[in-house]
Amino acid sequence: MSFFPEVSILSRSFDEWMNLIYDNREMCKKPAPIGYNYGLTGAHLVAFPIYVMAFYTLYEEKSPNFKIYKKYLATHVVSNFLFELHLSVVMKPVLYLPYPTLRMTGAFFFTYINGFFMFFIFYFFIASTGWSILELLYYRFKLISTNNLCSKWVRKSASIVKGGRHTLVVFSGCTFCFLGLCVTGMFEQTKYKQKLEIINEYPELLCTSAITLPKTTNDGIKPIHLFNVSVLASTILGSFLCATMGVVSFLALDEMVKESQSSMRTIAMHRSFLVSLFCQIGVHGVMMGFPLFIYIVSIIFHFEGNGFDTSLVEIGRISA
Repeated sequence: MSFFPEVSILSRSFDEWMNLIYDNREMCKKPAPIGYNYGLTGAHLVAFPIYVMAFYTLYEEKSPNFKIYKKYLATHVVSNFLFELHLSVVMKPVLYLPYPTLRMTGAFFFTYINGFFMFFIFYFFIASTGWSILELLYYRFKLISTNNLCSKWVRKSASIVKGGRHTLVVFSGCTFCFLGLCVTGMFEQTKYKQKLEIINEYPELLCTSAITLPKTTNDGIKPIHLFNVSVLASTILGSFLCATMGVVSFLALDEMVKESQSSMRTIAMHRSFLVSLFCQIGVHGVMMGFPLFIYIVSIIFHFEGNGFDTSLVEIGRISA
């Protein structure tokens, strides 16, 4: 039960790597449930005109005061679009509750590509979306907290947020490092999946497009477990920073109103931006957090529902 596999990935042959990366066996062609399959792709096609309109609106906006903020918004729109495209067309994950196992059933040849590589790209898009939201809030928070009318407690809060943001950068770096270490366990996936009780019922899980989380009781601590812990810590810290910046910004704006020395138009603009950001964060938090919560509960209490689990992915995709 060593941390790294006994056989180094560097000692693997070219053919072993090719079989790992691309597995086109007949059983690997099994598609996702038809309703989930077409529903996921169809929802992305419906959302496409919205992204076109968003890009057009950002391009047409020429205000000099909006120049920097527009870059943050553009980054968020791009990361959201790529996240949806990857999830709805390239990845199309099918869950196998109550086991922490999923299989990629993407369109065309994507269904044969190794699930780990799909997951790496998927996490990158999620991280980009999360950071874009955080930076949108941080940019607005800096404009408010550096105002001369703000109290000392607002500036102290700004120092705490700045320190937390730097800590989150470290956590994010560790998360990507742990994710990179997960490559060492890709050749061990077949061994883990053969231990699943449902492997006879779902033989397609032996395809490299399917991935599973090894049990610590049987296989010990692996890089994927450190990755999960790091993701959880980053999510908690990121949520704390967003909540802190939002609450402090609203309270600071109320102080500015009482001082009545700031332009009411400027204050109203800040407030409207914050409200829209909170709504956006709420949608992402509820619609993406709820499926994750249900998935974790199903694993803990062994709730079986492979027909219901695919709807969780659809809910998460709609939130983007």
